[in-house]
Amino acid sequence: MPEFVATRPVGPAPKPLTAPVRIACAGSEHELRQGSALIGRGTECELVVDDPLVSRMHARIEVNAEGVWLEDLYSTNGVYLNGERILQPRLLHDGDYVFVGGQELTFVELHTDPASAPSTPPLSARFAGTHDPPTYKTPGNHGAPTDIPITARADALDLLGSLARRLANDVKAEQAPRMLGPHLEGILRGASTGLVVPEALGQIACEYAIDLAHWTGEARWLDYVVELHLVTKRMMSAATVSALQRSERWVGALDRSLLDYYVNSFASRGAELDREARARLATLRRLLKKK
Repeated sequence: MPEFVATRPVGPAPKPLTAPVRIACAGSEHELRQGSALIGRGTECELVVDDPLVSRMHARIEVNAEGVWLEDLYSTNGVYLNGERILQPRLLHDGDYVFVGGQELTFVELHTDPASAPSTPPLSARFAGTHDPPTYKTPGNHGAPTDIPITARADALDLLGSLARRLANDVKAEQAPRMLGPHLEGILRGASTGLVVPEALGQIACEYAIDLAHWTGEARWLDYVVELHLVTKRMMSAATVSALQRSERWVGALDRSLLDYYVNSFASRGAELDREARARLATLRRLLKKK
């Protein structure tokens, strides 16, 4: 998968955050002058965040001589710094924006004016006029990421997709693949090994894959849609077929051999298909003939 580098506005390099700081998340606050603070759903955390997408011990903020550090504690739904899921401790800077699960962390340096605006502008200000805040559905399991049943990925994918769309609307589309790509690829890998992908999860995965194709200009995300339907042995919805047709005009041609294999996989099942499904197959056959 190609690298997508998060970019900052041109100008002076952002300065590192320095302690003491006030950390706020989902209505909870904690002041940290030295040492570390845990963030999560567990009551043992200094900053308790009541959100089903936040793990019991989700993240750690540590203050030392270098500044304020952010660390993911192997959480299920990840810690995102400027749109990128972090895999090791990262030093925070003024202007960074941070999400734990689906919640945003904000930071105020207390040696400045505590009543001043937080170093990280709130989500509502950054994305004013775009979409409503993300909504959360039934919580998934909170084990190690590799142990999560594929049916538990829907909430995280829906959440990350909503955030990625906000980033794209805020001219940060290059960060969206970092957020969505690994989750989409994990769903396809799971399906390829025989795990059941619920139809609703497959549909939303395809919607976000098509979004990624538009944001990145990479037709491989259109191929993803075909491959996911191929391994799950499902007929594409009318909306998906139409989206592929439209997307080819902007992104480029998808893999014809893959699409041909998918179409032919339904050739012997014609008697099982209703009229609408046969019409969708005919549309895909016409798409195959386009150069």
